[in-house]
Amino acid sequence: MSESVDCLDLPPAPTETITERKVALDGRILEFPLERWLTTSEVIVGRWVADKDPRAIARYPRAGGFTSWGIWWPGKPYSAYRLHRPDGSLRIYRLDTVDHVAFDGQTIEFHDLLLDALIRPDGDVTIEDEDEVEEATAEHKLSLEQRWRIDWTRELYRNRSELLMQRIDAAVEQAVRTVRNGG
Repeated sequence: MSESVDCLDLPPAPTETITERKVALDGRILEFPLERWLTTSEVIVGRWVADKDPRAIARYPRAGGFTSWGIWWPGKPYSAYRLHRPDGSLRIYRLDTVDHVAFDGQTIEFHDLLLDALIRPDGDVTIEDEDEVEEATAEHKLSLEQRWRIDWTRELYRNRSELLMQRIDAAVEQAVRTVRNGG
């Protein structure tokens, strides 16, 4: 695995922000304010800082001091979060299976397709919400294309966790380098 950026040795955070907009299968929308670290046609990287989100502690009572790098690759069937403890150490990687990733310059919007994966820094993988996928399939809430995306990403999560961690780390490193170099 590539070396992770030391989250205690970051340049000052960018003052520009973006909004993460997650659209659930049932149409519910969740939005999160993110620091805008990198936005290119290939990758969008933002950082959520619990202490800067007024709803964080109400929504996530033990979130104080935690940060999460969010990474989206338009066209890919997954997005990723790299979560860090208050001391800056890496806690875990979380991946979402997604569809319809779009960035308009201010908002990164995507549709959540239920299946998630947790990858521990040692590479151990836990797949989450398979029961929700089966329920949504039985209720005909997922198209054949969406089901294909879910099945494909499940195999990717299980069999290519090392590659995914490297891709996530590289995106964060690129974002930090870009900000550190003033641009």
